Amino acid sequence: MGKEFYRDRLKKPINQEVLNFLSSLEEDLWIAEEDIIGTEVHTIMLYEQEILNKEEIGKILNSLERIKKSLLNHTLKLDYGFEDIHPFIEKCVIDEIGMDIGGKIHTGRSRNDQVSVDLRMKIRSELNILSERLLTFVDVLIKMSEKTSEVYIPLYTHLQRGQLGVFAHYINNYIAQISRSLDRVAQVYQRINKNPLGACAIGGTSINIDRKRTAELLGFDGIVENSIDAISSRDYIYETLMCLSLISIQCSRISEDLLLWSTKEFNFIELDDQYCSVSSVMPQKKNPDTLELVRSKSSKIMGNLFTASLMIKAIPTGYFMDFQELKMLVKNSFDTVFSIIEMLTGIFTTFKINEDKMICAIEESHILALDIAERLVHDYNIPFRVSHQIVASLVRDSQKPEDLFNKKALETLILKHCKTSLKLPDNFTESMKDYKSCLEKRISEGSPSIFEVKNTLISLTRKTANINSLFLKRLENLERNKELREDRIKKLIL
Repeated sequence: MGKEFYRDRLKKPINQEVLNFLSSLEEDLWIAEEDIIGTEVHTIMLYEQEILNKEEIGKILNSLERIKKSLLNHTLKLDYGFEDIHPFIEKCVIDEIGMDIGGKIHTGRSRNDQVSVDLRMKIRSELNILSERLLTFVDVLIKMSEKTSEVYIPLYTHLQRGQLGVFAHYINNYIAQISRSLDRVAQVYQRINKNPLGACAIGGTSINIDRKRTAELLGFDGIVENSIDAISSRDYIYETLMCLSLISIQCSRISEDLLLWSTKEFNFIELDDQYCSVSSVMPQKKNPDTLELVRSKSSKIMGNLFTASLMIKAIPTGYFMDFQELKMLVKNSFDTVFSIIEMLTGIFTTFKINEDKMICAIEESHILALDIAERLVHDYNIPFRVSHQIVASLVRDSQKPEDLFNKKALETLILKHCKTSLKLPDNFTESMKDYKSCLEKRISEGSPSIFEVKNTLISLTRKTANINSLFLKRLENLERNKELREDRIKKLIL
């Protein structure tokens, strides 16, 4: 029976192989609850517009609530004779309460605007879950930053030790990036949270519907005004995938840092055993497989974005079945990002920092070369380019990192390059070995001095609190609209 639903236009029933090819029924379970809610709201609006009477709306809502309960209890039996979830749910209502009443629930709408409203509602929900998980991750990073503002570590350029820094400086960098992604999520949410329902197939409807009312009951901020735009545009899906892809890139780079630092060659951190695996043959191995999979899974999310762009780029204006294939790309990307964030949150909560190894890496390098060069500029008014040449020569002639602090050699090079004899104070080079004092001289905003690191963290914490406040307001608005909708349903059923 399901195969014949919607097919009055055609003389022949659909071929089973064709149906299998077209069907997205199981995939549509991802948006099935949203489809039922959208149908409930649409029929409430039809009742309020006096298109349905009180008896009809009561029976329709009773039926939809029973279907929703079966869906949430995982007892809803699918009929695989249907192409997708939309006619299946409609047919469930018709089978239960009859065509005379159930046949009215699709009045003034199309599957085209129906699928768009389902997707917007689902993506909206997933974006809120994403915000919550990112905020939890940021909270873990903030706590780590607070504890590591005096834990010294090399800062790297070209994967070579560049300048002295502190571990919290790296962590603040991660917080800043994720905070920007949280901002993007909020912006994407704002653009998605518009109601396409009522655009019908592509050109609206002659039925006296109220699009603003369905927007209110569904918790949308307004409507997608142009009916073509409402059913044809998929930029909201592409933008969502772009946002998820960027988050995955950020997470992949963070994982790469942790992978390097956890190797025996660096040994800056030790991953907790529960986030590692072992070799099948090499007894000594402790493999950071979780971090490696973060990298590869991030690539899949970026691949989904590229696939979506290929699907969308050449579709003429209007609705096409191609759009059906976008749904699972979005679901897969959300699911994968959620798993990545969960892994990183756990890893950052449990790994151990090897401070001694990081100090050793600092001491075995010429990492304070720039600090010495800038000290000559600041204290003795030597032009920076000349100062750079002096310290570069000192590094070049060094046999070991300790030679960087050879006061006599430094004075000789100053005489050579500046043609001026300069007597450095006895404590000049020794004072440079005091890491805390050395970093305190980094007075530029955002530098890794302890003062600036703590100031940056205060700013980032304040920004995160603002993001969290806006996020909670989003949730409150949705909850308020949900209560309004459910209260209306209960009264109409009674």
